[in-house]
Amino acid sequence: MFKIKNIKFNKNTNAFIIAEIGINHNGHLKNAFKLIDAASTAKCNAVKFQTFDVDTMVHESAELANYQKKSTSNNQKKMLKKYQLSYKDFIKIKKYCDRKRIIFLSTPFDIKSANFLKNLVPAFKVSSGDNDNLILLNHIKKFKKPIILSLGMMNNSEIKEILKKLNIKKNKLSILHCISEYPTKLSDSQLGVIKELKKFGYIVGFSDHTVGFEASIGAICFGAQIIEKHITLDNKMKGPDHLASLNVKDLKKFVETLRTMEKLRDFKKRRITSEEVKTKFIAKKSIFINKNLSKNQKIKIKDLIPLRPLKNGIPIKNVDKVINKKTKKKISKLYQIKFKDLI
Repeated sequence: MFKIKNIKFNKNTNAFIIAEIGINHNGHLKNAFKLIDAASTAKCNAVKFQTFDVDTMVHESAELANYQKKSTSNNQKKMLKKYQLSYKDFIKIKKYCDRKRIIFLSTPFDIKSANFLKNLVPAFKVSSGDNDNLILLNHIKKFKKPIILSLGMMNNSEIKEILKKLNIKKNKLSILHCISEYPTKLSDSQLGVIKELKKFGYIVGFSDHTVGFEASIGAICFGAQIIEKHITLDNKMKGPDHLASLNVKDLKKFVETLRTMEKLRDFKKRRITSEEVKTKFIAKKSIFINKNLSKNQKIKIKDLIPLRPLKNGIPIKNVDKVINKKTKKKISKLYQIKFKDLI
């Protein structure tokens, strides 16, 4: 049975509601505490943050996704550094959550952050940007904690492929239907896909990037047992996620009315939207070289690092096709490897 802390999941349990704070604290601890207060008052089950070390998460060349350009003119690396909290801050946040009796969760975007979080979180949430990052996923898998995996930017065949490669037991994995558009139009929410995902046998949930309540309520009616919803103190605040977030003044009502909204049953199969296709090449990671390599040198796993962007590179899911290959030429550190560079 899938379980987060003392909460067991079965067909009769209420939805596990995650208030996704993400980086909507804008780099300020006081904002984080206010958002936790709102989630606790609204009786959400958990709050979730994003924990990352920018230097091991994003390459200098990573551009902004279209939705991110609305809030900043910087590149990804500069933007994320602006909204980054320290590991010390997250220890304070965890203690504050304990006092508020709400579960603390955070998404690691790199191995360093995963190692930091392993003793702080009862479960790991993995973002859509890393849902095929087998280097990170297999590392997290070693911790033997439940994993919640978002499936944004994936079609049905890719979902089947990654679930097969992960090979995680049903009691250790849940999967979230997700559209990686910020915000997502209600008409693009594809909620009927939730019924199809349940056929895999895992606990299924919904990561909601729409504006309003309707999509989350519809997801509940289709059998979603986890609901993740971004929250903000003010939708007019600067930052990439505020526009697609639920204002905390509406959070209590959101929780109270989850089971009352009209059902949506239009979609049966997951597809990648045209906007996701554009975002995919920016938000997903490809294989970069972690150190200088000489000509004809055999590549080992320790020589590789997953970095954004995917554009022009080898997807992380194909890391097995790179390991033990030899280099055709000298390769410099932080070079985005291509198949043409390999023997």
